[in-house]
Amino acid sequence: MTLKSVKAIGLMSGTSLDGIDVAAIDTDGHSIEGFGPSFFRPYSAEERLIIENSTKAALKWNFSGPPPNIFAQAQAVVDRAHIEAVSTFLENNALSPTDIDLIGYHGQTILHRPPETARNGQTLQLGNGDEIARATGIATVFDFRTNDMRHGGQGAPLAPVFHKALVDKAVHGGTTGILNIGGVSNITIVTETGGIFATDCGPGNGPLDTWISQNSSGSFDKDGRISLTGTPDFKLVDKWLRRDFFRKSAPKSADRWDFDVLGDLSGVSVENGAATLVAFTAISIKHTLANARRSIDQIIVCGGGRHNPAMLAALREQRISQIKTAEEIGWQGDDIEAQAFAYLAVRTAKQLPISYPETTGVERPCEGGRLADTK
Repeated sequence: MTLKSVKAIGLMSGTSLDGIDVAAIDTDGHSIEGFGPSFFRPYSAEERLIIENSTKAALKWNFSGPPPNIFAQAQAVVDRAHIEAVSTFLENNALSPTDIDLIGYHGQTILHRPPETARNGQTLQLGNGDEIARATGIATVFDFRTNDMRHGGQGAPLAPVFHKALVDKAVHGGTTGILNIGGVSNITIVTETGGIFATDCGPGNGPLDTWISQNSSGSFDKDGRISLTGTPDFKLVDKWLRRDFFRKSAPKSADRWDFDVLGDLSGVSVENGAATLVAFTAISIKHTLANARRSIDQIIVCGGGRHNPAMLAALREQRISQIKTAEEIGWQGDDIEAQAFAYLAVRTAKQLPISYPETTGVERPCEGGRLADTK
């Protein structure tokens, strides 16, 4: 693709399985020239159940033997939902497919295994970019993580190069951390001189969401109402911090289910369990920064975790930096991950790297993603 500035939309569906974020940006693959509209398409209860069942099957399969049949069913569900999301987004904004140059399609992660000493990692995102391109009439980039892992990288996090572009556009001076609290938490650090470092930190909302769904009528702790009324058990947090993940050097990556600690909360009230899981997320972030010996002037929080006042309060209690939300500096906090994959799609089309040794541990700056044409 030879265009200087590209209009792209990104599609992101996280491991919370709440639904699909769609967001548009204008970019040349280096700087962000403008932000466009966004849209959220929730998964239906039936769609969510099929994806949940495919995740359970993936955890048992663990990349060994023939893939379970449910993967094909779940991928069809994921593709169809994303096609509907694009169609509605275009209709809502009086756009036609010819108004958009590219789609960045992350797909739905159902299993991620980071590399070990003797082998590369493996990752599985359900989603066929060819289907999206044919149905929408828009060229689509997908399968962003595989090439990084093929070259020894963690395959995650991938948003850091976009985070740097955000910082370059809106933040002036100091070292800035962009902390994303999704199913897993990860942080990008952009230094005052433009250097970049990133890593997964540990649990995000994943264990808390599972705890809430198992012990109350909701699927997440809305406004932190449950977490704020509980008392954390720091002895349990200390125990969980002795897991193998926290002994690894950064950059490192994790699967949401790597932090399935709920068995230790048997007999604990829903409120105290929620407060303990919030503390686990916040303290694991501090632990990661301390081990990486990184000092930060300010941390900007994005992802669903920023909506939980208990999570923000727990972060501030760690005294790791000045804590701000994405909205406080003018970013569209719910759209950042979708915007990131729009940006990565443009970089892929222009044969620019999307991951680096300092962000995923890959051998060298690495291109990623596959381009699906509309034919």
